[in-house]
Amino acid sequence: MATVAICTYNGVKRIGMVIEALAMQTQPRETWELLVIDNASTDDTGGVADQLIKKQLGRRGRVVREDQPGLSFARARAAREARGEIICFLDDDNIPQPNFVSSAILAFGKRPKAGVIGGKVCPRWEAKPTPLNEIVAPFALAICDLGEDPRCIVDSGGGIVGAGLCVRTELLRKIYHGGEASGMVSGRKGNTLMSGEDLVVSIVARQLGWECWYVPTLQIEHILPSSRMDKGYLLRLYEGIGRGQAATRKCYDWKARSPLAWLIGLKDYCRWQLDQMSGPSLELRMKHPDLAEDLHELQQRMTLGRAFQALSWPR
Repeated sequence: MATVAICTYNGVKRIGMVIEALAMQTQPRETWELLVIDNASTDDTGGVADQLIKKQLGRRGRVVREDQPGLSFARARAAREARGEIICFLDDDNIPQPNFVSSAILAFGKRPKAGVIGGKVCPRWEAKPTPLNEIVAPFALAICDLGEDPRCIVDSGGGIVGAGLCVRTELLRKIYHGGEASGMVSGRKGNTLMSGEDLVVSIVARQLGWECWYVPTLQIEHILPSSRMDKGYLLRLYEGIGRGQAATRKCYDWKARSPLAWLIGLKDYCRWQLDQMSGPSLELRMKHPDLAEDLHELQQRMTLGRAFQALSWPR
């Protein structure tokens, strides 16, 4: 049996599309369940989701409230509540293909050493994307296309993107509730855009002897509204990515766990100051001449996010 978990915050206007797509899954309904984690929403997301589940899926779904804000806390709650042997995570703006659940079950069945599996994430732009949007989407907007062949992800600091993240339930319980994660990265909290919680799952899974796989038949669409195309939003997002990079570093780098870890933040702050004076690199100007200044500004905000996060660590 599998569990599909939608983690949502104030998703009343979005979650209906996800539940409707799940109602069209080709996998027999008696072999999987839907779990909606209402993560401290201040609107009627939980009530609306409950009505939609009853209408679309009957008894094969339920809503659970998690009052601790943060995507990791929502996923940890899903790990406690799940009845399935694997958990397939969706955000409230992720639209799964009809074979999403069956592909996840098949992917784990073929790979007994796989603990974490993700797939192809395609953009569904609600407005025409700008050239800047298209360039940053694979890095910053959870768009993922690593080709048509499955591959094992072995980079020690890399992992599976959070959109469509699928994990063995017992592994996730060990990560979140067994004390295996060194300092949980909370992830998004409402409008706070800190990231990195998905990488923690992949990094710790590998440390526990499991494999992480990209399987392209596991496919979803990520809805990208016009609000995510704004440069101001991207600057906030890049700062959150930088903070997440610093936070997840504690999982795989002993230097980030030492009493002098704040020096990492000081180094990033000095790097930010130097880059402020030098401007975009020659490589960036040659590769993206029309967007070099914008991309440099985003990279600078990410560096500053890393610095602020590391400088805030206890000394």
